[in-house]
Parts: sequence; structure tokens; C-alpha cells
Amino acid sequence: MDMERTREAQEHLQKEFEIYNNASTKKLPPLDIDCPENLETMLEFVTRRESLKQAKKLNSPPATKLKSALADTLLLLDNFDIKISKEKGAIEK
Repeated sequence: MDMERTREAQEHLQKEFEIYNNASTKKLPPLDIDCPENLETMLEFVTRRESLKQAKKLNSPPATKLKSALADTLLLLDNFDIKISKEKGAIEK
């Protein structure tokens, strides 16, 4: 697995986390970008928060970019690069 790609994904995740947290009135718990369990919990938490926001019309920032960054980092930590997979898929078409 390309460590540079993992590092870039983790940096992107950290930025998206900070953007989301700075825009949110209720702060997220600390993020451990090297811990898949923490990232999975964070992804579930943000997804639930977004569902509640839609159901109750709460005012919280959009979570799409944060969820995408969490998922990308989780896959990379599990030795799967979605970018490479998408590129291969595009080549095969």
C-alpha cells in the first residue's frame, strides 16, 4: 500500500474534520486518524447526526465531505485504495 496516499488521505480527513467541527455547534469527539475503530465510530456518529439533523431540521454543517474522507482513510488503513479501483474500472470500460 502506498504510504504517501494514506498520509494524504489522513491529512485531507484532518482538514475536513476541522472544517466540520468548526462549523458545528456541538463538537465531535477527538479524532484518531490511525485507529480504524475510532474512524468507524466517527463515521457512524456523523451519519447518525446527519440523519437526526434531517429529521428534526437541526442546524449543523453538511457532512458529505467528512464522511467521504473518513471512508477513504478507513479503506486505505484496510489496504484498499478506492482511487486505484475507480481508475481501473474506468480503464476497463
